[in-house]
Amino acid sequence: MAQLNLKISQRGFLLVSIPLVFEIIFVTVLTSLITQAEAEMRREAHAKDVVRAVYKLQRDLLDCATAAGSYNLSKDTYSDQRFPLAQRWIKQDLKELDALVANSPGHAEKLQRVHRVAESGLKVFEDLKSRQAQAATLDSLIGTGAMLARVRSLVGQFGSATRDIVEEEERILSQSPVMQSQQRELVQKALIAGVGVNVILAIAMAMFFSKGITERLEVMTQNSLRVAKREPLNEPVEGVDEIAQLDRTFHKMVDDLNVAERQKQQLLQTVSHDLRSPLSSVRGTLTLLSAGAMGEMPEKALEKIRLAESDTERLIRLINDLLDLEKYSEGKGKLEFSDVPVKRLVERAANSVIALAERKGINISRAIDPVSVKGDEDRLVQIVVNLLSNAIKFSEQGGEIEIEAEAVSAGENGQSKLVEIAVADRGRGVPEDLREKIFERFEQVAISDATESGGSGLGLAICKSIAELHGGSIGVRENPGGGSIFWFRIPSGTDSV
Repeated sequence: MAQLNLKISQRGFLLVSIPLVFEIIFVTVLTSLITQAEAEMRREAHAKDVVRAVYKLQRDLLDCATAAGSYNLSKDTYSDQRFPLAQRWIKQDLKELDALVANSPGHAEKLQRVHRVAESGLKVFEDLKSRQAQAATLDSLIGTGAMLARVRSLVGQFGSATRDIVEEEERILSQSPVMQSQQRELVQKALIAGVGVNVILAIAMAMFFSKGITERLEVMTQNSLRVAKREPLNEPVEGVDEIAQLDRTFHKMVDDLNVAERQKQQLLQTVSHDLRSPLSSVRGTLTLLSAGAMGEMPEKALEKIRLAESDTERLIRLINDLLDLEKYSEGKGKLEFSDVPVKRLVERAANSVIALAERKGINISRAIDPVSVKGDEDRLVQIVVNLLSNAIKFSEQGGEIEIEAEAVSAGENGQSKLVEIAVADRGRGVPEDLREKIFERFEQVAISDATESGGSGLGLAICKSIAELHGGSIGVRENPGGGSIFWFRIPSGTDSV
């Protein structure tokens, strides 16, 4: 899929802005449709008002004619009072009708005719009301008949003048429900279409942008796994966004790591071949000198020679520790697994440090359950020797060290069987904030340990690497009696009880 050369922030802006623009267009169209529907409703209401005004004018005109005729015949007070009211109503009706059809050019001529007929009618009704009652002679009857004929003619003229207005407005009233129904259908269709298109557009854009991001993130995830497996990286991802920049930085970092790895290997080779061999030769020479193989040496010279021999031994141990740690951390150390009785490997380790313990008057007690472990015996002995050496080194003169070994369960249901071997001392202890850190390279509890105790800070790191190669773990906890308890756990052997 072709990718847009946009940053993630720009992609996010598009992801929000495009649906927003469509939403604005959709709202504009919807507003227009609603406005049209409201206009049609107002048109219908206006038509009703016009028809009602015309009918009221007709009714008031007839009421005025009736009042005039009734007063002419009976001279009753009610008709006399009714007539001026009807006149005022007719004038108000005409004003209302003028206001209603003022914006309708097609009704202007019709409205003028209505005014002429209404004004003529008012004059005729006024004449009829003011006409004196006469004896029933032929002339009076003829005059009254002629007056009534004029009234009927005016009523007919008025009906003819208002008929076109009423018919036009009634036509609007008959069409308006259909048009309003059509407008409502258009609004509903616009709502459904707008919401549907907006949802589809948002999903499509989200899928388009997210796919471009997730695919490249997947490449970077694979690259991180390839780095762990020491495999070649995938080709750099395309683009100019933050992911592409991060991928380029990641590639550069891996290239730098590879350069550093090559330099480290070169350094290790130099240490192994160009330093360890000369140091071994120097140690042999110093040993011969201190033994007097080259003649008697002054006491002060022997003291210096022994000090140099001790420093050389420490350098050789440091080199060996560095090489061992590198070998174990890269998983290159060859392990020969077998069922090893824990009691045997503890005895081997204790015998290796017994001389060191006796010089400080330290007793090493043992509480070993009859269990075995699955592992490389020599490497496991190396762990126990290192833990015992540290315990002796940091214990007081005449102290005591305890070694315990027992089977423990691991996992949620205790299905994994492990053996824990623990070395407890009553020395200075390890602060809680350093209990994980001291298993890293060159880390020690106190800065002075390197000079006062001759430690390199690599022993516990080597122990951690060996334990992890066995599928186990290592740690330290506080000794309730004072001091520390260093422990490691590895899978038990088949001979465990």
